[in-house]
Amino acid sequence: MSDVINCHRDRVRAADPLVAVAELGEDLIETANAVGAPSVATADPDARSVHWGPLTTYTLRARVAGDDPADALGHLLDRWTSSLDPDPALEPGAGLVVSWPSRDTAPVAALVRRGFAPRSVLAVRVSPASAGEPPAAGVRRAVADDLDAMCRLYLELVAYEAQFGWVPVLPSTPAAARAELEEKLARGDGWCWLAESDGEVVGMLAVHHPDHAGWIAPAVEASPVAYVGSMYARPGSRGRGIGAALAGHAHAEAAAAGVETVLVHYAAPNPLSVPFWSRQGYRPLVTTWGRWVRRPG
Repeated sequence: MSDVINCHRDRVRAADPLVAVAELGEDLIETANAVGAPSVATADPDARSVHWGPLTTYTLRARVAGDDPADALGHLLDRWTSSLDPDPALEPGAGLVVSWPSRDTAPVAALVRRGFAPRSVLAVRVSPASAGEPPAAGVRRAVADDLDAMCRLYLELVAYEAQFGWVPVLPSTPAAARAELEEKLARGDGWCWLAESDGEVVGMLAVHHPDHAGWIAPAVEASPVAYVGSMYARPGSRGRGIGAALAGHAHAEAAAAGVETVLVHYAAPNPLSVPFWSRQGYRPLVTTWGRWVRRPG
């Protein structure tokens, strides 16, 4: 098992030195040239945060080695999914999830052949720290009185992402969005900005300061790390540089604080996010592959 893990780590490091390969822990499953750690999590539908995937997720953290890593991963996936099929707790609304280093492409054919599709991408931007810059025209820091306008934008973002079939819109989503933004504004770190046009708020961008990004920081071999929690520009304002102005100001603020590494998640099928974040200097780090649970029969 240790040979598989070490070979996997060496292959991933060669493909992308920024990807962190974490320890697997216990309760592992093994097949030839492969080892994995399965887990399951069920989110509270009434939690004070927006859900960006199925409420119940069955996750496999996998490590593979050998001359044919796709074959090794395929056998491990078959072992994992066959053990789940008889589970009466599985519901049609549950998802199977495997996250994989985006540049380690050799094994991913195994996921495609078993019905998995790219659902989201964790992307990274690394730039030298520098002095801050004044806000771009029309960009200002968000304050508590902006909560209602921010909620409207956030819910538009959730509705847009839900079109791609992985993000649920629940009865609790409006309250969860509001609670999330209230908490962000109450932190007082100031890493939340709005774009205005003719006196109307048309875009927002919220970044988690490194003090609040500890949950995602272990994914990357760099420190400190900030995380883009949400970014949205209204349809009528797109193509006018609103998003780029928000992102540019956020990057300048992060750099002035000594933060060189910024992460963001975006939906892999989103035709707007993929080119936008690429233009802002981000590139894929880890791709999350998912599929809905298939019940036997």
